[in-house]
Amino acid sequence: MKKNLIATFLLAFISVSGMSAAQLTPSDSVLKFTYVPSQGGFVSGSSLKLLFKLEFDKGWHGQSHTPSMEGLIPTVLTLEGSEGITFGRVAYPKGEMVKFEFSEEPLSTYAGTVYIGATAALSPDMAEGEYSIMATLTVQSCDDKSCLPPSDIPVTVPVEVLALAENVKPLNADIYANNKKLFEQGAESSGASSSGEIKEYFTSNGLLLTYLFIFLGGLALNLTPCVYPLIPVTVSYFGGKSEKGQGQLIAHAIFYLLGMSAMYSALGVFAALTGGMFGELLQNPIVTIFIVAVMLGLALAMFGVWEITVPSGLQQIGGKNREGYFGTFLMGLTVGIIAAPCIGPFVLGLLAFVGEMGDPFMGFTMFFALSMGLGLPFVFLAIFSGSLSSLPRSGMWMVWVKQAFGVILLAMAVYFMEPLLPKSFYHILFGLVLVFGGLFLGFLSRASTAGAGFKFVRWAVSLSFIAIGAFIAYPQNVNDGPRIEWADATEQAIDASRKPVIIDFSAAWCLPCKELEHFTFTDERVVEISDKFDTFFADVTTSGNPEMEKLKKKYGVVGVPTVLFLDSDGKEMKDLRVVGFVSADEFLSRMKKALE
Repeated sequence: MKKNLIATFLLAFISVSGMSAAQLTPSDSVLKFTYVPSQGGFVSGSSLKLLFKLEFDKGWHGQSHTPSMEGLIPTVLTLEGSEGITFGRVAYPKGEMVKFEFSEEPLSTYAGTVYIGATAALSPDMAEGEYSIMATLTVQSCDDKSCLPPSDIPVTVPVEVLALAENVKPLNADIYANNKKLFEQGAESSGASSSGEIKEYFTSNGLLLTYLFIFLGGLALNLTPCVYPLIPVTVSYFGGKSEKGQGQLIAHAIFYLLGMSAMYSALGVFAALTGGMFGELLQNPIVTIFIVAVMLGLALAMFGVWEITVPSGLQQIGGKNREGYFGTFLMGLTVGIIAAPCIGPFVLGLLAFVGEMGDPFMGFTMFFALSMGLGLPFVFLAIFSGSLSSLPRSGMWMVWVKQAFGVILLAMAVYFMEPLLPKSFYHILFGLVLVFGGLFLGFLSRASTAGAGFKFVRWAVSLSFIAIGAFIAYPQNVNDGPRIEWADATEQAIDASRKPVIIDFSAAWCLPCKELEHFTFTDERVVEISDKFDTFFADVTTSGNPEMEKLKKKYGVVGVPTVLFLDSDGKEMKDLRVVGFVSADEFLSRMKKALE
């Protein structure tokens, strides 16, 4: 609140004290903006590093890309290029904190000579010839008393595509070497704004506390719906290990955690260093079938078809009498895949931060800390699950509980099969599994007890499964009620829009995507105001679609759900980007801000 009042006063002071000069002199009169080429010519398919030089006259400065007070105009570089040129992130130098007479707190500024970096890529099929990139710098120049009107300063960057790599000539190698940190972790990045919180914490508190911060973030992931499927899987696997001593049970739980952490860490580092989406492994039908097979196998074990045991070959790995610790580790690896789609703003921030660092070891260890936080509660769940059958008065009620988990696992198997099934058949199959599961638990299961409390729970669960399953299977409920009308997302259609745009990046294997679809995008207020936008749906359920890959790269999408807001000129309003599930009220608020 105090900072907002200061910023308001500061802007009022600037507008009055600089009135005479501001009306006559633009910001670019005290600033020179030029492009520094890295080489003479490029070959198709190559990556480009772009460097831009800002030279402020003595006594003048501009606000940094991330001003320290709300309301101040940031320095922003925007890039547009010929067809075949795509852009990565724009990397800004860190601002210098300077105290002025008119402000109570130091302001983050650029002064003297500073450089802004950017990355781009040329399409492999670009023909030889002359192309160009239009770079525009938005900046407001100030001295210690007043500010000039902001300016948009354009610079044309020539891009010559050559046939042979040996014809490429390096230029300004010393300048690029002196500014290499701009393309590493030391810069502010417009393409990875979600990393700001982690970067700021890392800068302020050092490495050790940053790992603790990431670990706590992993614990918080347990509140997201993507990890819910791990609960019955964990209970199912460890429920059959009650014969083991407490020490061995704890050891197995730790190996289970290490397996989850190893998979989660590997997926996270892969996504961060390659630009792939977190959970993208699930786009592979082979992986999907493998997960479904695991779910079915665990479900049949819950119904007593067989017992879950580690193969004797695996039990021998790592030495005699290890009781299959490696098998438990492999089970943890498997369930780690299930957690992969669980994307939230914190995970996206860590992905962006690791990607900027470009250090595989740091990336792995940071995601390992995150996944340890995610998996720690499952250590206690595993110990509890393995001890269930030793609880006092255990009996047929425990058999019924295992069968209930079996029904849940069957439903989960169908859930993961969604990308492979027609949508109408998927809903019917999912509903029928719950209906027949409820009938089995309520009428056919031989597990019984005379306890009144158990009978109440049994009938309540059974009727709930039947009711939910019937509702899902009923064919008309899929399209009932108001919904946003989405068009297929293509770059051409989005560029042709003359209205504000909403782009929903979604996937069939993404649980928060379904929450957005069923709870947020069906809200009458959201649907009504959506008519003022052009709405596009980007389906990234399966990989390999060139159009989706192009859009993901263009907008820097690394996880789903991600919902973008573009203004009528096609520029993203980054502060309105949605990552993860948000309520209808929150989404409606962002829609209204986009229209403003």
